[in-house]
Amino acid sequence: MEIHGKVTAVPKMESGIGQRGPWSRQTIVVEYESGQYPKSIALQNSKDAENFAKIQVGQTGTFKIDFKTREYNGRFYTDITCWGWTLDQDPRKPSEADG
Repeated sequence: MEIHGKVTAVPKMESGIGQRGPWSRQTIVVEYESGQYPKSIALQNSKDAENFAKIQVGQTGTFKIDFKTREYNGRFYTDITCWGWTLDQDPRKPSEADG
């Protein structure tokens, strides 16, 4: 699934050491149009957290996402993973191709 929206928050990256070694996870919040009112969604990325953390508040783009729900003690939790993204060209900055 894909959504197009504007980044409204980039919290601090989370990291730690687990049984399989070091890990990191970056979350960003994206506001997107859905119906009459805009909605916000928190997207997580663990595979490329370093680059995901470089996304800045105010940037717009298309985000490819997957949903995963798990159950724990009778409660359900949904994770939204962003596995790919393309940022729109920022009109305030010259493109790298323009030199």
